Amino acid sequence: MVTTKKEQLLEQPKDLWTQRLVVPISIKDYAKEVANTEKIIAFGESNSGKTTYYISVLEYLSKKKVKKEDFLMCIIYPDRPTGITKMINAIPAEYRERVLIFPINSYEELVSSTAVAGEKLKEHFEQTRKNGWLVVELLEDSWKSVQDYYCRLAYGETLGEYFAKKRAEVKAMKDDSSAFRALEGWGDWPVIKYFHNYNWIDKIKRMPYNVIFTSEIKEEGNKDSIFFDLGYRPSGEKDNIHRVDTVVYLSHKENRYFMKPYKLTGFRKLYGQIEITLNEKNDKGAYELHKEALDKMTKLGYRISPMDELEEQSGIVKPKEEKTVTVINKEGETKISKEEVLKPNTTDEIEQILKKAGAPDMIKDIQENLETLAKTETKKEVKKEKPKEVKKAEEDEWNI
Repeated sequence: MVTTKKEQLLEQPKDLWTQRLVVPISIKDYAKEVANTEKIIAFGESNSGKTTYYISVLEYLSKKKVKKEDFLMCIIYPDRPTGITKMINAIPAEYRERVLIFPINSYEELVSSTAVAGEKLKEHFEQTRKNGWLVVELLEDSWKSVQDYYCRLAYGETLGEYFAKKRAEVKAMKDDSSAFRALEGWGDWPVIKYFHNYNWIDKIKRMPYNVIFTSEIKEEGNKDSIFFDLGYRPSGEKDNIHRVDTVVYLSHKENRYFMKPYKLTGFRKLYGQIEITLNEKNDKGAYELHKEALDKMTKLGYRISPMDELEEQSGIVKPKEEKTVTVINKEGETKISKEEVLKPNTTDEIEQILKKAGAPDMIKDIQENLETLAKTETKKEVKKEKPKEVKKAEEDEWNI
């Protein structure tokens, strides 16, 4: 009986080769569907404006005149209900029925809600061709819920009960400090990470929708971390920052609120800290200011093109641009300056260059190609570099 089950299990991978589970899509169409989406972690202490951050997305879209039927936001919410219901007036009236809340209290509900939200966002995209928004509040709660789920499955106890029991086992700290080894090197972490990563958050990472995660802070002492100078990183599983495009730190001092990015995929530089306090001088929400900063960075030339980004990630070194063109003559090959080739405007001038290269008979063969090349080069838009002092002033404005 056991042997039969093993044989059946071994046959399953072979069967996968005969199944057609994925429909391919051209990179052009795929880029159209997902190119403008963004995955973000917004982290900070309590009352730093994390919920306000994703609410500001609605304000931004309202200003952009996005129709309510083209918008959908699903919020997976493990926090106290009043944390978001008290902010209902901040949500533009036209979008309130398009914001769906999924209150959750366990890992099972977390996964189930994510699946349902994914189905609704997929249906929304198929109807409108617009990507909606998935929001997951408090990543650290998700991380704890996974551990609790595992303890209930493996030990028949909640996470709190399990650690209370362990703590009781090592209570004799004074008598034997080595007793604390019972809590070290917990061999269950690979399984817990499987439930959190592969079975949940990695599926979100691959979703073609906009995603915002919020998180509290956790102390960071790793000198190699991008958060070392700050002293804090987002709470939750430590590799979550690699699953998003953007990481922004939200903070407040008295009645003033600030935003600072620590990761901006696709950009060579980060913009500096921006004040996002809403007052009589500023009516723009955090997300709108974030988008403005990205636009400014793009205009200043700090955005990496999609191809540059792929090459950079793959370790591909760009070949140096050739400054000459090769003309073949009776004696072999002659290199001519590209500038010299592109400079002529008349057939006579092109012919003179070819004579100089020792290949006068080639005029008929390559004249058309040279003229086409010249027209193509002259049509290229020449970007005028801004004076250094002007560019510096614009960078200072955004703390770049």
